[in-house]
Amino acid sequence: MVRDTNSSLPKRSKPIGMALVLAGAILLIVSYLAGWTSSNLVLLSGYLMVVIGAYLHIRMQKKNEKY
Repeated sequence: MVRDTNSSLPKRSKPIGMALVLAGAILLIVSYLAGWTSSNLVLLSGYLMVVIGAYLHIRMQKKNEKY
């Protein structure tokens, strides 16, 4: 019996990596346009969202591919 490794994740949670990258990019753009560039918290949170989202997206892509 072959077990599907992706069955534990709901179908809606699969694009979470790209959603985090997009949300982080939007946060960085809005913070720049609003002039919040002196706030390290806003910049760091946007940066972390992009990095974590990219990591999750790459991990999901590798997990779904068959070599």
